[in-house]
Amino acid sequence: MLLIRGAMLPDFETGTTTQADVLIRDGRFAAIAPHLEADCPIVEASGLLMLPGMADLHTHMVQSLTQGPLDDLNITQWLTRMLRAQWSLTEDEWYYGVLLGCLRSIRYGVTAINEMTYYPHIDAVVQAYQDAGLRVTFGIGATDIAENDQIRVTPVDECLRQAEELYHKWHGRGLLRKAAVPQGRPACTPELMRALKQFARERGLLYHTHLAEGKAETERIRAWTGRGEAEELAHLGVLDESTILAHSIWLTQEEITLLAQSHAVVAHCPSTNMKLSDGAPPIAELLASGARVGFGCDGEASSANRDLLREARLGSYLQKVRTLDPTVLPAGQCYAMLTEQGMRALGYRDVGRIAEGWQADFSLVRTETLCTVNRRRILTNLLYAGSGEQIDSVYVQGRPLLRNGQFVHHDLEHILQRCEEITARIERTLA
Repeated sequence: MLLIRGAMLPDFETGTTTQADVLIRDGRFAAIAPHLEADCPIVEASGLLMLPGMADLHTHMVQSLTQGPLDDLNITQWLTRMLRAQWSLTEDEWYYGVLLGCLRSIRYGVTAINEMTYYPHIDAVVQAYQDAGLRVTFGIGATDIAENDQIRVTPVDECLRQAEELYHKWHGRGLLRKAAVPQGRPACTPELMRALKQFARERGLLYHTHLAEGKAETERIRAWTGRGEAEELAHLGVLDESTILAHSIWLTQEEITLLAQSHAVVAHCPSTNMKLSDGAPPIAELLASGARVGFGCDGEASSANRDLLREARLGSYLQKVRTLDPTVLPAGQCYAMLTEQGMRALGYRDVGRIAEGWQADFSLVRTETLCTVNRRRILTNLLYAGSGEQIDSVYVQGRPLLRNGQFVHHDLEHILQRCEEITARIERTLA
């Protein structure tokens, strides 16, 4: 058991907080009241905001090692250099790259990620997930169309074999969940897109892919098929409530309606979309149509960011300037998308809310900072003026991963030293 004493609990609808004690038992919130007594360890949380764990709906963790050397490139140059660096990694380097990305997520209050990874050194990748201790839904980014000379294509049968292998080896083990993950229609044949969706449906898995990220790629699909990318995925029969679509920028109004009707989830990654000049997705229109939307940090090779609170702020601001409407994507809606709605998109029905009976994924956030002095407005101030750097502690199923700003299970100095060695070699590779 664990007692969190005197934390500020948020109400995202009203933007207010209430001070309360929270008792955690067997990895779940057991009791919430103004005052509780229990014979167990106590965390004094007066002045700390207690946030539900956040969900990052689209990630490429190994790209934590390529934060920097791919800056200020157009998408064609970026993709070629990113893959060149990625394929140069050894098994040990893959491990540290993924671990670094996972620890960055934890540091910023993320307790669940949806990861598009790759087959080389997959054992090391999964070991990093397990060592990090957060919830991971993952799959191999499958492709059977070469978009450039760095793309490694894999036949449909081999993609299915890999997916089957990972499913039997790791799905449901601890906090791991397997997904079916085609890269996206520009990089996948209709046969591969359909085959992986059938694989997912037969096993009750998520289906995670890129959608309409690049204007040129979207135009290519229209030239091939006579349909936009979302229309094409609907034509292929892969859109439903278990489908997560990263980016979703170049959509027609008809496709926005189509996504809403399908109940698929859009993973909004504003940092990547802005930094790579992909374009600004119609998130406001998607939400107005009833579509489901969450946030993703993507990979640091493109976003340079794993602070999901900052991602939500940028996402909100981007839609306000797109629509010239300051009421679009308000703070309360952003928090709901970051927490309960994001977790629900990943298939969790009892994660993402601080409520009795729900799993105890949460963070404690420092509020006594220059940016968040007005505690009557702590939720809006944290989102619009603060940052994930204010997060003090992070728990998954009531177990601490970060406490008082320090990782509980990892020697951060050693990890950073090893990653510095790896990034130095990558720089030489890309020179």
